[in-house]
Amino acid sequence: MDQLDVKKYSRTARALHWALAILLIALLIAGTISANTTDEVLKFSIIKLHAPLGLLAGILLLVRTYFAFRHARPAPDPNWSFAVKWGSKIIHILLYVFPLALVGSGVATLVLSGLGDILRLGKPEIWPELSGIVSASAHSIFSKLFLASLVLHIGGAIYHQYIAKDNLLARMMPSK
Repeated sequence: MDQLDVKKYSRTARALHWALAILLIALLIAGTISANTTDEVLKFSIIKLHAPLGLLAGILLLVRTYFAFRHARPAPDPNWSFAVKWGSKIIHILLYVFPLALVGSGVATLVLSGLGDILRLGKPEIWPELSGIVSASAHSIFSKLFLASLVLHIGGAIYHQYIAKDNLLARMMPSK
């Protein structure tokens, strides 16, 4: 199927998009709460859920990447300016790169800090000091960069829907 004939993303791409959107936003919220609490039991409980869900998000993102290359997708609107086309392309690439970087830095933090063993053993009272772990700092930076790219993505969707009024959201919405 030619890309110009495609009006919507595939069902699989749409399902993965919305599942990842919900999961990644939940992970951002959980990570923010964990990073800002002094309650070690709460922090432990959040991280015990955050770590496997982060891995799941990484797996789903790899599956989504596979489908992005295997299925035709809608072409950019020919009326879009060069800046809008390239801005969209860059933001979409970052929405793949930053979550994968978050998974990698999260796994590295679990391994390098001993946090993985602490979670496995269920011993929140021996919480490791993460300030000296480079991957933990990288995880924090990547989370902020991901949040910024997500805000730009949502802002772009709002722009297209309500200012440009080109009904761009219909390409990613569930079929009727």
